[in-house]
Amino acid sequence: MVQVVIGLALGAIGVWAFWSLLRVLQGLNKPRTPGGPKTDEQDIEPVEPEGEIANDGLVYMFAGKFAKPTARRALGSIPRDRAFDLASGTELDPRDLAQQIVYATLVQLYENGCIKFKLVPRDASFMPPFPHKAWELHVRQLQSFPSSPICDSLNIAFEMIYKKRAKKADAASEDGIPEDDLWVSLDGLLEDALKAMRQEMSFWERGCIYSDLRNYVGIGLTAQGYLVAARQDTWLDRVRRKPPTPNPVAMERLSLEAKAEALLKRIETFRARFGSPAASEDPNWPTGDVDPGLLQPQCPLEDLPLDDCLRVSIYETLIAIRQLEPSGEAGI
Repeated sequence: MVQVVIGLALGAIGVWAFWSLLRVLQGLNKPRTPGGPKTDEQDIEPVEPEGEIANDGLVYMFAGKFAKPTARRALGSIPRDRAFDLASGTELDPRDLAQQIVYATLVQLYENGCIKFKLVPRDASFMPPFPHKAWELHVRQLQSFPSSPICDSLNIAFEMIYKKRAKKADAASEDGIPEDDLWVSLDGLLEDALKAMRQEMSFWERGCIYSDLRNYVGIGLTAQGYLVAARQDTWLDRVRRKPPTPNPVAMERLSLEAKAEALLKRIETFRARFGSPAASEDPNWPTGDVDPGLLQPQCPLEDLPLDDCLRVSIYETLIAIRQLEPSGEAGI
């Protein structure tokens, strides 16, 4: 009789533990809705933000205006790799949001005269998503970048690359670094920038390249005071990675939403000036069909539309880096 009672008690405890674990796992996949019940982290006293907000910060804070919603959630995807709009809680495509953050940053640097681009021939890579792309985009730094999370990481990446090349140039000759060594491929630049970001991020803040680009911007904005970090009183709060809350003082006094709308207009102007009509009018480009004349051009490379080449290059680079990272799908 005693054994039966003990067995029933242990069974009840097991059922309760399983049910509790199931509720916790379900909670990990639910984003915190900004319009929901007021929580302790929403009661934090807002502060006056410090410094200017750049394009990467505007895209992060108003992600729903720049990135498209997710089509489906990848099987086995890690919750912290998923992206959400801070204002509405809508789930967004993490790859598209990362691309928009990098794209908006490079557009800002180009318009400010901090960088310039050029296309150079290359052999087909036979790597998805563009196996027949016969050129690659190179970037050259002309002056120091304005301060922002992505700009700072790109600045560090340029310094790392230039120092390595300068040492080799000093060993080879006394003429200094050659002109060609001042140009850096976009994929190599982003790889080194990502390394610089991850050195400053903790284990709980890191994920895949898509989430790392996004989270690094969020960390920077939180340090500036544009965002209010969620409380992490328990280990579960660290695992769940609740998103930060926009600082109402910054939102109202600095008219951040109006600045985001102005950024959208500047991007539209940039695309109208440097892009092709087909790419500018297609909201899914470059994930759909890309003109073979862009990938294997019959004209001089300098005649290709700069905006199309920039967007295709960012898209290709992010996917190529993601393919080399451990995947959260199917336990791989």
